[in-house]
Amino acid sequence: MSQVVPQNEPLEVPRNAYPMVRISSEFFLRSVDLLTQLQGDRLISGLVFMAVWHNHMRDPDGGRVGVRELARRLNLPYETVRRHAAGLVRAGQCTATREGIAVVPAALKSRSTVDWMRKIYLNAERMLIDLTRARLAKYEAPSRSIVRQGKLTREQMVIATASTRQLLAGIRMLGDLWNGDLLRGLVFSAIWTANVKHVINTAVAANQAVLPDDQRRPVSILAISNSLRLPYETVRRHAIELEKAGVCHRVGRQGVIVPASEHRKLADGTVQAHGMLTNMLAELRRAGLKA
Repeated sequence: MSQVVPQNEPLEVPRNAYPMVRISSEFFLRSVDLLTQLQGDRLISGLVFMAVWHNHMRDPDGGRVGVRELARRLNLPYETVRRHAAGLVRAGQCTATREGIAVVPAALKSRSTVDWMRKIYLNAERMLIDLTRARLAKYEAPSRSIVRQGKLTREQMVIATASTRQLLAGIRMLGDLWNGDLLRGLVFSAIWTANVKHVINTAVAANQAVLPDDQRRPVSILAISNSLRLPYETVRRHAIELEKAGVCHRVGRQGVIVPASEHRKLADGTVQAHGMLTNMLAELRRAGLKA
Protein backbone atom coordinates (compact mmCIF):
# COMPACT_ATOMS: atom_id res chain seq x y z
CA MET A 1 0.00 0.00 0.00
CA SER A 2 1.35 3.43 -0.91
CA GLN A 3 2.16 5.67 1.97
CA VAL A 4 2.62 9.41 2.05
CA VAL A 5 6.26 10.35 2.51
CA PRO A 6 6.02 13.48 4.73
CA GLN A 7 4.72 12.64 8.19
CA ASN A 8 5.55 15.67 10.31
CA GLU A 9 4.79 19.34 9.95
CA PRO A 10 7.87 21.40 9.03
CA LEU A 11 9.19 23.91 11.53
CA GLU A 12 7.60 26.79 9.64
CA VAL A 13 4.84 26.96 7.05
CA PRO A 14 5.13 30.19 5.00
CA ARG A 15 2.51 32.81 5.59
CA ASN A 16 -0.34 32.51 3.08
CA ALA A 17 0.70 28.94 2.18
CA TYR A 18 -2.57 27.27 3.18
CA PRO A 19 -4.94 29.77 1.49
CA MET A 20 -2.81 29.95 -1.67
CA VAL A 21 -2.74 26.18 -1.99
CA ARG A 22 -6.49 25.90 -1.30
CA ILE A 23 -7.17 28.20 -4.25
CA SER A 24 -4.51 26.79 -6.57
CA SER A 25 -5.65 23.20 -6.01
CA GLU A 26 -8.81 24.04 -7.96
CA PHE A 27 -6.64 25.22 -10.85
CA PHE A 28 -4.55 22.05 -10.67
CA LEU A 29 -7.52 19.67 -10.83
CA ARG A 30 -9.27 21.64 -13.58
CA SER A 31 -6.05 21.50 -15.59
CA VAL A 32 -5.84 17.74 -15.13
CA ASP A 33 -9.43 17.52 -16.38
CA LEU A 34 -8.60 19.61 -19.46
CA LEU A 35 -5.71 17.30 -20.27
CA THR A 36 -7.89 14.25 -19.88
CA GLN A 37 -10.51 15.73 -22.22
CA LEU A 38 -7.85 16.60 -24.81
CA GLN A 39 -6.96 12.94 -25.23
CA GLY A 40 -10.44 11.44 -25.15
CA ASP A 41 -10.58 10.82 -21.38
CA ARG A 42 -7.09 9.28 -21.31
CA LEU A 43 -5.27 10.99 -18.44
CA ILE A 44 -1.75 9.63 -18.97
CA SER A 45 -1.85 10.35 -22.72
CA GLY A 46 -2.86 13.91 -21.87
CA LEU A 47 0.06 14.27 -19.45
CA VAL A 48 2.56 12.92 -21.98
CA PHE A 49 1.22 15.21 -24.72
CA MET A 50 1.40 18.20 -22.37
CA ALA A 51 5.01 17.43 -21.45
CA VAL A 52 6.01 17.15 -25.11
CA TRP A 53 4.11 20.35 -25.93
CA HIS A 54 5.79 22.20 -23.05
CA ASN A 55 9.18 20.99 -24.25
CA HIS A 56 8.44 22.55 -27.64
CA MET A 57 7.53 25.85 -25.97
CA ARG A 58 10.89 25.80 -24.18
CA ASP A 59 12.82 24.91 -27.35
CA PRO A 60 10.82 25.67 -30.53
CA ASP A 61 13.81 24.98 -32.82
CA GLY A 62 14.71 21.59 -31.34
CA GLY A 63 11.72 20.51 -29.37
CA ARG A 64 12.46 16.78 -29.18
CA VAL A 65 12.55 14.98 -25.86
CA GLY A 66 13.43 11.39 -25.04
CA VAL A 67 10.91 9.02 -23.49
CA ARG A 68 13.19 8.41 -20.52
CA GLU A 69 13.37 12.15 -19.87
CA LEU A 70 9.58 12.42 -20.18
CA ALA A 71 9.22 9.65 -17.61
CA ARG A 72 11.57 11.53 -15.27
CA ARG A 73 9.70 14.81 -15.67
CA LEU A 74 6.32 13.18 -15.06
CA ASN A 75 7.58 10.79 -12.38
CA LEU A 76 5.89 7.92 -14.20
CA PRO A 77 7.21 4.45 -15.13
CA TYR A 78 9.25 4.42 -18.34
CA GLU A 79 7.17 1.67 -19.93
CA THR A 80 3.93 3.53 -19.20
CA VAL A 81 5.23 6.71 -20.84
CA ARG A 82 6.68 4.77 -23.78
CA ARG A 83 3.33 3.10 -24.45
CA HIS A 84 1.36 6.33 -24.38
CA ALA A 85 3.99 8.20 -26.41
CA ALA A 86 3.75 5.47 -29.07
CA GLY A 87 -0.03 5.95 -29.09
CA LEU A 88 0.40 9.69 -29.72
CA VAL A 89 2.73 8.90 -32.62
CA ARG A 90 0.26 6.43 -34.11
CA ALA A 91 -2.49 9.03 -33.78
CA GLY A 92 -0.38 11.50 -35.78
CA GLN A 93 -0.08 14.01 -32.93
CA CYS A 94 3.62 13.40 -32.35
CA THR A 95 6.58 12.31 -34.42
CA ALA A 96 9.44 10.11 -33.22
CA THR A 97 13.13 9.92 -34.16
CA ARG A 98 16.23 8.64 -32.41
CA GLU A 99 16.54 12.02 -30.68
CA GLY A 100 13.09 11.70 -29.10
CA ILE A 101 9.54 12.76 -29.84
CA ALA A 102 7.97 16.10 -30.69
CA VAL A 103 4.53 17.47 -31.42
CA VAL A 104 3.96 17.60 -35.18
CA PRO A 105 3.42 21.14 -36.58
CA ALA A 106 -0.12 20.30 -37.68
CA ALA A 107 -1.04 19.23 -34.13
CA LEU A 108 0.48 22.41 -32.68
CA LYS A 109 -1.77 24.50 -34.91
CA SER A 110 -4.83 22.27 -34.75
CA ARG A 111 -8.09 23.67 -33.44
CA SER A 112 -8.18 21.16 -30.58
CA THR A 113 -4.68 22.15 -29.37
CA VAL A 114 -5.32 25.88 -29.69
CA ASP A 115 -8.64 25.50 -27.85
CA TRP A 116 -6.85 23.52 -25.13
CA MET A 117 -4.20 26.25 -24.77
CA ARG A 118 -6.94 28.86 -24.50
CA LYS A 119 -8.72 26.84 -21.80
CA ILE A 120 -5.42 26.40 -19.92
CA TYR A 121 -4.93 30.16 -20.08
CA LEU A 122 -8.49 30.91 -18.90
CA ASN A 123 -8.14 28.38 -16.09
CA ALA A 124 -4.89 29.99 -14.93
CA GLU A 125 -6.37 33.48 -15.16
CA ARG A 126 -9.32 32.35 -13.06
CA MET A 127 -6.86 31.19 -10.39
CA LEU A 128 -4.96 34.49 -10.56
CA ILE A 129 -8.20 36.44 -10.16
CA ASP A 130 -9.23 34.28 -7.18
CA LEU A 131 -5.81 34.78 -5.57
CA THR A 132 -6.06 38.54 -6.13
CA ARG A 133 -9.59 38.63 -4.67
CA ALA A 134 -8.19 36.95 -1.54
CA ARG A 135 -5.31 39.50 -1.53
CA LEU A 136 -2.76 36.79 -2.17
CA ALA A 137 -1.65 38.14 -5.57
CA LYS A 138 -1.85 41.38 -7.56
CA TYR A 139 -2.94 40.21 -10.97
CA GLU A 140 -4.33 42.77 -13.39
CA ALA A 141 -6.27 41.21 -16.23
CA PRO A 142 -5.70 42.63 -19.74
CA SER A 143 -8.01 45.48 -20.69
CA ARG A 144 -9.65 43.41 -23.44
CA SER A 145 -12.44 41.44 -21.83
CA ILE A 146 -13.03 38.96 -24.67
CA VAL A 147 -10.63 36.15 -25.48
CA ARG A 148 -10.65 36.12 -29.26
CA GLN A 149 -10.73 32.98 -31.32
CA GLY A 150 -7.53 31.94 -33.07
CA LYS A 151 -3.98 32.69 -31.98
CA LEU A 152 -3.44 33.65 -28.35
CA THR A 153 -1.83 36.97 -27.47
CA ARG A 154 1.69 37.14 -26.04
CA GLU A 155 0.34 37.68 -22.51
CA GLN A 156 -2.01 34.73 -22.85
CA MET A 157 0.80 32.48 -24.10
CA VAL A 158 3.03 33.56 -21.21
CA ILE A 159 0.32 32.59 -18.72
CA ALA A 160 -0.51 29.33 -20.53
CA THR A 161 3.16 28.28 -20.66
CA ALA A 162 3.88 29.23 -17.04
CA SER A 163 0.77 27.45 -15.79
CA THR A 164 1.68 24.33 -17.78
CA ARG A 165 5.07 24.31 -16.08
CA GLN A 166 3.25 24.64 -12.75
CA LEU A 167 1.03 21.69 -13.63
CA LEU A 168 3.99 19.51 -14.61
CA ALA A 169 5.72 20.36 -11.34
CA GLY A 170 2.55 19.51 -9.43
CA ILE A 171 2.24 16.13 -11.14
CA ARG A 172 5.84 15.29 -10.30
CA MET A 173 5.37 16.42 -6.70
CA LEU A 174 2.31 14.18 -6.29
CA GLY A 175 4.31 11.23 -7.54
CA ASP A 176 7.07 11.99 -5.05
CA LEU A 177 4.66 12.35 -2.12
CA TRP A 178 2.82 9.13 -2.94
CA ASN A 179 5.78 6.91 -3.82
CA GLY A 180 5.01 6.96 -7.53
CA ASP A 181 1.26 6.29 -7.18
CA LEU A 182 -0.05 9.26 -9.14
CA LEU A 183 -3.67 8.10 -9.18
CA ARG A 184 -3.80 7.81 -5.40
CA GLY A 185 -2.33 11.26 -5.10
CA LEU A 186 -4.94 12.64 -7.49
CA VAL A 187 -7.78 10.95 -5.58
CA PHE A 188 -6.45 12.39 -2.31
CA SER A 189 -6.12 15.87 -3.86
CA ALA A 190 -9.61 15.71 -5.36
CA ILE A 191 -11.13 14.70 -2.01
CA TRP A 192 -9.59 17.43 0.10
CA THR A 193 -10.16 20.07 -2.59
CA ALA A 194 -13.85 19.13 -2.81
CA ASN A 195 -14.06 19.31 1.01
CA VAL A 196 -13.22 23.04 0.94
CA LYS A 197 -14.44 24.07 -2.52
CA HIS A 198 -17.40 25.97 -1.07
CA VAL A 199 -15.10 28.51 0.66
CA ILE A 200 -12.92 29.47 -2.32
CA ASN A 201 -14.87 32.62 -3.22
CA THR A 202 -15.59 33.64 0.36
CA ALA A 203 -13.63 35.51 3.01
CA VAL A 204 -12.74 32.15 4.58
CA ALA A 205 -10.53 31.38 1.56
CA ALA A 206 -7.88 33.77 2.91
CA ASN A 207 -7.76 32.04 6.31
CA GLN A 208 -4.08 31.56 7.15
CA ALA A 209 -4.59 28.32 9.05
CA VAL A 210 -5.76 24.82 8.22
CA LEU A 211 -9.55 24.90 8.05
CA PRO A 212 -11.22 23.04 10.94
CA ASP A 213 -13.30 19.95 10.25
CA ASP A 214 -16.60 21.74 10.80
CA GLN A 215 -15.83 23.83 7.70
CA ARG A 216 -15.19 20.76 5.51
CA ARG A 217 -17.96 19.16 3.49
CA PRO A 218 -17.86 15.43 2.75
CA VAL A 219 -17.72 14.34 -0.88
CA SER A 220 -18.96 11.09 -2.40
CA ILE A 221 -16.74 8.62 -4.23
CA LEU A 222 -19.02 8.97 -7.26
CA ALA A 223 -18.44 12.74 -7.35
CA ILE A 224 -14.67 12.20 -7.23
CA SER A 225 -14.92 9.56 -9.97
CA ASN A 226 -16.82 11.99 -12.19
CA SER A 227 -14.50 14.92 -11.49
CA LEU A 228 -11.35 12.93 -12.33
CA ARG A 229 -12.97 10.99 -15.21
CA LEU A 230 -11.73 7.78 -13.61
CA PRO A 231 -13.67 4.51 -13.19
CA TYR A 232 -15.72 4.40 -10.01
CA GLU A 233 -14.06 1.17 -8.84
CA THR A 234 -10.61 2.67 -9.31
CA VAL A 235 -11.48 5.68 -7.16
CA ARG A 236 -13.26 3.53 -4.57
CA ARG A 237 -10.21 1.27 -4.23
CA HIS A 238 -7.88 4.20 -3.65
CA ALA A 239 -10.32 5.83 -1.21
CA ILE A 240 -10.49 2.62 0.82
CA GLU A 241 -6.70 2.50 1.04
CA LEU A 242 -6.63 6.15 2.10
CA GLU A 243 -9.16 5.34 4.84
CA LYS A 244 -7.09 2.37 6.02
CA ALA A 245 -4.06 4.63 6.24
CA GLY A 246 -6.07 7.11 8.32
CA VAL A 247 -5.64 9.86 5.74
CA CYS A 248 -9.38 10.05 4.99
CA HIS A 249 -12.39 9.62 7.26
CA ARG A 250 -15.86 8.54 6.21
CA VAL A 251 -18.74 10.71 7.44
CA GLY A 252 -21.69 8.33 7.48
CA ARG A 253 -23.32 8.12 4.07
CA GLN A 254 -22.37 11.67 3.16
CA GLY A 255 -18.93 10.78 1.86
CA VAL A 256 -15.32 11.24 2.93
CA ILE A 257 -13.15 14.09 4.19
CA VAL A 258 -9.46 14.67 4.75
CA PRO A 259 -9.47 15.96 8.35
CA ALA A 260 -7.50 18.98 9.49
CA SER A 261 -5.19 16.78 11.57
CA GLU A 262 -3.99 15.00 8.41
CA HIS A 263 -3.39 18.29 6.59
CA ARG A 264 -1.05 19.34 9.39
CA LYS A 265 0.88 16.08 9.05
CA LEU A 266 1.17 16.62 5.30
CA ALA A 267 2.27 20.23 5.53
CA ASP A 268 5.52 19.48 3.66
CA GLY A 269 3.40 19.08 0.53
CA THR A 270 1.72 22.41 1.23
CA VAL A 271 5.13 24.08 1.52
CA GLN A 272 6.24 22.57 -1.80
CA ALA A 273 3.04 23.57 -3.60
CA HIS A 274 3.30 27.10 -2.18
CA GLY A 275 6.87 27.35 -3.46
CA MET A 276 5.83 26.27 -6.97
CA LEU A 277 3.01 28.81 -7.02
CA THR A 278 5.19 31.70 -5.87
CA ASN A 279 7.72 30.71 -8.55
CA MET A 280 4.97 30.90 -11.17
CA LEU A 281 3.94 34.38 -10.00
CA ALA A 282 7.58 35.47 -10.13
CA GLU A 283 7.86 34.09 -13.68
CA LEU A 284 4.84 36.11 -14.76
CA ARG A 285 6.30 39.26 -13.21
CA ARG A 286 9.61 38.71 -15.02
CA ALA A 287 7.62 38.51 -18.26
CA GLY A 288 6.16 41.95 -17.55
CA LEU A 289 2.77 40.94 -16.16
CA LYS A 290 1.40 42.22 -12.87
CA ALA A 291 0.94 39.22 -10.60
